[in-house]
Amino acid sequence: MDYQLPFKLFSSAYDDLNDPDNQLVKYFASINLGNISPIINERYVGIGPSGYGVSLFLTRILKVKEIFFSDRVLAKKLATNATYRSICLLDQSQTPSHNTFNTLRKRLGVEGFRNIHRRFVLEAHSLGLLNPDIPQLPKTIRKGIIVVGDSTFIRATCSTRGEKQKDGSWLFQDDSVSFGRPNHKYRYPVGHKAHSLMSITGIPLISIVTAAGMSDQAIIIDLVKELFRLYPDLSFAYIILDRGYDSDEIHQVLYKTYNLLPIIIRKKMVYPKGFTRAGYPLCPFGYALTRIGIDYKRKRTKYCCRKICTKKPKYQTELFYCDKVDSKNPNGLTIYTHFKDSYRKYGPATPSTIIYKRLKPLRTAIEREYGLIKENRYRMEYINTYTGLENVAIHVIEHDITLTQDIIFDFKRSGLKSPVLKL
Repeated sequence: MDYQLPFKLFSSAYDDLNDPDNQLVKYFASINLGNISPIINERYVGIGPSGYGVSLFLTRILKVKEIFFSDRVLAKKLATNATYRSICLLDQSQTPSHNTFNTLRKRLGVEGFRNIHRRFVLEAHSLGLLNPDIPQLPKTIRKGIIVVGDSTFIRATCSTRGEKQKDGSWLFQDDSVSFGRPNHKYRYPVGHKAHSLMSITGIPLISIVTAAGMSDQAIIIDLVKELFRLYPDLSFAYIILDRGYDSDEIHQVLYKTYNLLPIIIRKKMVYPKGFTRAGYPLCPFGYALTRIGIDYKRKRTKYCCRKICTKKPKYQTELFYCDKVDSKNPNGLTIYTHFKDSYRKYGPATPSTIIYKRLKPLRTAIEREYGLIKENRYRMEYINTYTGLENVAIHVIEHDITLTQDIIFDFKRSGLKSPVLKL
């Protein structure tokens, strides 16, 4: 449900609200309040002056859009700028103090903010923005949403004075932060890490915040579990991850438990004797077999020789003779590889499969989007003035909500379905 901005005739915001080129006004006018009001009414009813509820949450989006450094700056801007008050549906005589935003975060909690974000994502899905047709993908692709995972380091803005413990670990004043991986950008990489899953079109689906020392592999399964909990009615088909997630356990759990085909940028793999470097089985005479197809139900891949040796000169000699050549079966020798032996080496999406080759290049586009998010996402890292996992997680989710609304707004305005893919 859209709303029409109410404003007074002699308001100082009159010119802004009537300016057809004012994109900020258009942006807030396009926000579906139905994504916000049910959660606010459930968790925030009866708190603050009349009208604060949904209006207060709109101010959180305003803080992200306008890159306000802190809640105090936000409260001051609302008190002095009539346009900001109008687009957030605040009465001129009633503007929240910075403490009111703290109350909102406590009452909604991470789960409340996450549920509001979920409603924005479902709106994007209803517009066809999560799973559009991608021309460069094969027609035989599995039906479902393609998700991409990555993590973002968030530098701590709190005091990072710490004491080294006897076991070699460090204890900081904010016990939710830790040292992250050394980075040329940071002299002291202390902070948090936001682990996120996005749709292949760039829409954030779920984010979990941990201390910076938490490895990506340790959190990916919890991230996927939370994804399926939040969106039980959505269908997910593939997950694209970088080489940091390349372990057989992750390959196995993603496919067996969640029926996700993992497209993971691989580390170097060494196959046993009887296989090529690319993982194709060899016949007894050293010829690489051809993959015929993947049986996902039986969790195995079929390879056949198709009598390739007959195309080679002098294939039949006393020392080299294959009885499969004379068989009536055109496929000749048949060999199966089974996922259970190694989901990473023989699983449903090895580097030699067509879908892997088509989806892997899209990772580059998504990496650029993540790079944009890491650097610019309304300067998410630089305006993080919060301490504690829950507060930082809410801060990240607010940016996820705004980014989702950005893509919805751009689609309604120009028909653009993705900021990272040419569709």
